[in-house]
Amino acid sequence: MSHCITAQRELDVRALSSDARCAQALFLFDSLLPGERFVLVSKDAAGELLRRLQSERAGLFEWSPLELGPAAFRIEIARRGATSGAGLRGIDEALSWDHDRLDALEDAAFRARASGDFPAAFDLFAEFATGLRRHIGFEEHVLFPAFEDAAVMPPYAGPTAVMRAEHREILDLLEQIAMRIGDAAEPLDALRRRFHAILADHNLKEERVLYPSTDRLLGAAESDRLVRKIQSY
Repeated sequence: MSHCITAQRELDVRALSSDARCAQALFLFDSLLPGERFVLVSKDAAGELLRRLQSERAGLFEWSPLELGPAAFRIEIARRGATSGAGLRGIDEALSWDHDRLDALEDAAFRARASGDFPAAFDLFAEFATGLRRHIGFEEHVLFPAFEDAAVMPPYAGPTAVMRAEHREILDLLEQIAMRIGDAAEPLDALRRRFHAILADHNLKEERVLYPSTDRLLGAAESDRLVRKIQSY
């Protein structure tokens, strides 16, 4: 898969040892300006590199899997913008950033489709779908339990119960669009409007209520530990 929103450098480390992979990736990361990114192509999930980044470049990077095998793992690694300082990360900042990243991928997929480039639309939407499934996964398995524990709230009540139900609707619509976006004969306008209506309202509730509430309940140090766990998901 080679399509992306903008041209990006790719570093293919599949033939290298773990130490060599880390060395090359860290060298390239250190050459990036704030806001720049590259795509790591690996034979696995590159867990050792993630651990090195978390240990040696704490707070400086974003980690976004685009493709999860089986032929290759493609991971976008971005240097955080100039206004984002290194150090402790908050849930609100980190996950709202991922919302924006995913929105841009979805928009790029439909712009490619509108231009008649259906293979690019399919590939871009596949990257978006991978990211959104992962985002929902780490919310349900990492974020929501942490919030529920801190708020002393059961999973079947309160905001996380509503958000779990919305996730099921979002995933259903996601799969319907993913099956059709590469086919010129499939009309998608109505389906996309339904998808946007649910996803936009869902993301707004998370960014205005759930994420900042979790940061307040956990405190800065524990929120940062949770962001690291989410990056590893």
